[in-house]
Amino acid sequence: MKWKGKEIPAWVVKWGLIALCVIAALVYFRYAKDSWKPWTNAPQPAQQAQESRVVERIERVLIPGPERVRVIEKIKYIEKVPGALTPATIADNTAHVIASVVIPPSGSGGTASAILRTASDGVGVGTIEYKPAVPPFFAIQKEFGVRAGMGTGGLVLGELYARPLRIGPVTVEVRGFGKRDDRSGADFGAAALADWRF
Repeated sequence: MKWKGKEIPAWVVKWGLIALCVIAALVYFRYAKDSWKPWTNAPQPAQQAQESRVVERIERVLIPGPERVRVIEKIKYIEKVPGALTPATIADNTAHVIASVVIPPSGSGGTASAILRTASDGVGVGTIEYKPAVPPFFAIQKEFGVRAGMGTGGLVLGELYARPLRIGPVTVEVRGFGKRDDRSGADFGAAALADWRF
């Protein structure tokens, strides 16, 4: 291929096109509207957590409560942690936030709020509301593993793998492996993979 009268090697064109495709994919992953993506980074609404089936079967008993309960002021809580409560809880004047925690960073991280409501018979009932976190676009991961196995024909396999980085929906994975069988002897190798989950 010629450009401005000079010959450009084929490998430069090939790797240039690959680099442009990778850059275009990263720009798409980062800036495309959520409706165009097979995954989402859109903020999820808060929801009331369901009780476990084990707790549902346990009979509720009434106990005398404290004279007063210290709560987090709901108006200030909504300002500091927007979207952490459901609209029904925000509108309910008998609902009070008694505790709030940030779940440690993970794929399923978020904010959990403990709510105490006073029922019409004067009995306090507690619930938990949860708002999932929006996963960051770039994430450093610390996931490492070892796999080993055996098969027919004297096959023995071993593998080390690491998933050090996630970019949008793509997880970068690095592997090193070794295998031995009766037919071809020992073999070693390595690979770098991109894993797209949706």
